[in-house]
Amino acid sequence: MCIKVLFILLAIRTLYYDKTYHTECAVDVNAPAEISDSILSRFIYDFQNSPDALFDWAFYGTGAQEDDQKNSFLLEYKVTEYFPERNYGRIVTDIVVPGLTRFKNITIEGTVIDKCYPIHYNPKLRSDNLTIATIPNSMRHMDIKVNYSGKLLDKGYGNLYIIPVDKTHSIYMMDINLKYGWFFNIFVTKRVYANSVEWRVNRYMQNLKQIAEKMYNDK
Repeated sequence: MCIKVLFILLAIRTLYYDKTYHTECAVDVNAPAEISDSILSRFIYDFQNSPDALFDWAFYGTGAQEDDQKNSFLLEYKVTEYFPERNYGRIVTDIVVPGLTRFKNITIEGTVIDKCYPIHYNPKLRSDNLTIATIPNSMRHMDIKVNYSGKLLDKGYGNLYIIPVDKTHSIYMMDINLKYGWFFNIFVTKRVYANSVEWRVNRYMQNLKQIAEKMYNDK
């Protein structure tokens, strides 16, 4: 699938404390809750059955770039596994720091919990003033937690929410929280994080928005 992305200013912010990066990103989506729900179902299905397919749409354009700052460090996935009966996933990847080093066969293990709730509309809600602390009832919530990552992370967890605004609009809200291991904690400065991780979060959320809106417009 070829996806053309027009970059839209999203409500994205990052705080750094306790040696941890906390990023929140929200985007207004011109598509109803039912379509937004199907997008996340597709994400879960591909994650469980064919993770490489995610790079054709959800993670489209988030790989290596023609920009050294965005390529400060890269993950080259080798093995991906998911065990739905345990809500458990495993990834084996090489972590590449271009021109410096390559960490081979780093295993990342964690859980993915997908929860669904009744639809409650939030007609006055806007993405630009929404935070995780003020998020209202969502209709769907995907909770990802890293339990083990070798040298990469000391801690990692994140959430993706679908929040119905009215019958034709939704908000997608994501937060990720990353505390790097000793080497990456030194290497990943705030500038490196903004250019590599935060930029990719932005691109991922725009991909979800564009796909949902295209599905709605094509109906």
